[in-house]
Amino acid sequence: MIFEFAEVKCILEVLKILNKGKSKYSIMFKKTKFSHTTLQSVLKSLTTKKFIKRYNKGHQDVNYEITEKGKKLLNIILELSEMVD
Repeated sequence: MIFEFAEVKCILEVLKILNKGKSKYSIMFKKTKFSHTTLQSVLKSLTTKKFIKRYNKGHQDVNYEITEKGKKLLNIILELSEMVD
């Protein structure tokens, strides 16, 4: 799977946020400053591939949480980032 650069950066930011604890879409939207389209695409992809979990707590009350697989992906991305810096 090939991502646009904005999506790769968004993936990294989402995983960093979720690595600190559960988060809501609105909080991630404010923190990442990516478009709704990009953020929704990234969250859907990460959820489908089981890097994050989505919890529906009620009407428009959704939390996201990183999985162990997501933590491994985050570490790999961070290691690659260090290698190219």
